Amino acid sequence: MAEPAWKTRTGTPEHEVSDDETLEEPTLLRWVQRPDGGRELLELPLTRELFLDPQLGDTMVQGEWHDITAVEIAGILRNHFRSQTDVRVFHDMKHYLVPRKPAPAPDVSVIRGLRPKRGWSSFWVKKEGVRPCLLLEVVSPGPEARQADLVDKVELYRLAGIPEYLIVDSPSGVTGLPFKLLGYRLDAAGRYQPMVPDAQGRFLSETTGVWFQVSPDGERIFLYEYPTGRRLLNLTEQEESSSREKERANREAQARKAAEEKALRESEARKAAEEKAARAEAEIARLRAELERRGLGN
Repeated sequence: MAEPAWKTRTGTPEHEVSDDETLEEPTLLRWVQRPDGGRELLELPLTRELFLDPQLGDTMVQGEWHDITAVEIAGILRNHFRSQTDVRVFHDMKHYLVPRKPAPAPDVSVIRGLRPKRGWSSFWVKKEGVRPCLLLEVVSPGPEARQADLVDKVELYRLAGIPEYLIVDSPSGVTGLPFKLLGYRLDAAGRYQPMVPDAQGRFLSETTGVWFQVSPDGERIFLYEYPTGRRLLNLTEQEESSSREKERANREAQARKAAEEKALRESEARKAAEEKAARAEAEIARLRAELERRGLGN
């Protein structure tokens, strides 16, 4: 594996990016103070150094596919853990993990054991006394950012003692190509070992109890609850599922109502027929009695 960017700018990374790849180059937007006291918005090439250690207020422009994927995964995990008040899921928040080392802003961070708090602007391991149990990065386009996600952060997160690091990659960072998943898990000796997917291609995050899997079309990452296998839905899917459930419940209620009304009609018809038959029998009995009274009966 190559030396991280904060150690050296040379070397051959484990995940090599060829020079002939055509990638969308991400940029970083940063407000700076001008000599006249005004403020100016600069658009800077997103180098490995800037990517690994952004400033508060920086905005990384990394393309739609990256943003959609990261936001969706973060939202699904937030909803999944909403009832657990000591679990927080952060998206694109600066993390101070190791003293005197870069402080990145992971795409998704899951942290257990946090005290309730609102208005987070950054996360400090030393201050909070806990570290993320899972960090997830959606690989950014462009060679510099890719090397940061695939090489530099592997070493940084290992040094920080992050139990699990998942990487959502698109081959060569090219939009439109199928995703693939990579993962690392910290062993007892403090080394990262590659995660091995199961027979269905799912990566199990043991710290969160969630399976991660590339969708059949290769364009999304599906999350499943462990061990039930229930797929965790995003907000749109939840609303659609809720709408379908309501429609199904309405259809069932209407069917029950129609069945009850039919049963009531049939019951009333039987009752009317029985009453009619009873009246006929009573009339026959009356006529027989009258005939017998007149001595006309058999």
